[in-house]
Amino acid sequence: MNNEELLEQLESSANFMRGMCFDPRIPNDTKEALQERAQAIDEVVQKHLDT
Repeated sequence: MNNEELLEQLESSANFMRGMCFDPRIPNDTKEALQERAQAIDEVVQKHLDT
């Protein structure tokens, strides 16, 4: 797996985590944690795209 594929998988994971936030069965504190982690993944991906 090359770097581009890895970054695509990370973006996909972040999007999946954001999508989970729409599930009413998931507690709000868990949704907040998912959002925070998705944002952290986005920042890492963006950092590597900028280099």
